[in-house]
Amino acid sequence: MKLRIKNTDLTLKIIGWVQIIGGIIGIGAIGYILLQTETISGILLLLILIGIFLFSFSIFSGQKILTEPKNPAGIKYSLVNQFIQLFQWGIFGYKMSVSAGLTFCIGFDKGSLVFNFTFITSEFNLSIRSGNDAFFKINLVALLIILALFDILKEYKTECTAINNALVFTKKADDIY
Repeated sequence: MKLRIKNTDLTLKIIGWVQIIGGIIGIGAIGYILLQTETISGILLLLILIGIFLFSFSIFSGQKILTEPKNPAGIKYSLVNQFIQLFQWGIFGYKMSVSAGLTFCIGFDKGSLVFNFTFITSEFNLSIRSGNDAFFKINLVALLIILALFDILKEYKTECTAINNALVFTKKADDIY
């Protein structure tokens, strides 16, 4: 049983476009924040560059899937991108949350069960020494995308194994005759 659309090409197109749109929105949001910022310190510049890198990586991953859907490298880039977005956490003043595109999170925030849903929005929050709020959330959209990508990789591996077996059988048949 597949946890995704049966059409692999359509599934990859949807994932690719979500990553690209989320990355573009994220870079746009960073650009907007930069226009509102009067001075940029060294640590702020580092955080901005990390955010730009993560959203650029999302665009790169989506572009790879769209232009080379049969290439496992693009799927692996997208897996890395989704793993980065899978967990959102904060503890002892350190916080990390990244999302590009779709988000449906479930988790705990200040001792309560919370659900968050965002559609076509991007978020980057990397904080150091910013209060003692503790939270932990799992992005279920990222989890579903990861499961779908692993299923597609498995499908491709099965196809490659079948092709290799057919080639070996053909070679053995040629050797007999």
